[in-house]
Amino acid sequence: MSRRVVVTGLGATTPLGGDVATTWRALLAGQSGVKRIEAEWASSLPVSIAAPVAVDPSEVMDRIALRKLDRSEAFALIAAREAFAD
Repeated sequence: MSRRVVVTGLGATTPLGGDVATTWRALLAGQSGVKRIEAEWASSLPVSIAAPVAVDPSEVMDRIALRKLDRSEAFALIAAREAFAD
């Protein structure tokens, strides 16, 4: 059985950008989201590179709402809002 899928909007929260347009421009420019972690808290970790997401959920979402979400849910909601607006 085959099913059709319709994409009605795009949203993204990635290491390259906090939205689709920024992420797409960075991809086309050949940029990488992988960076060396310079923070003090990371000095004891066995790995010093990561691909941190480029948006801080507390800057775009209500703090009370954020308390009810884990970090990945917050990123998913930010991307979903963008997709819904698209």
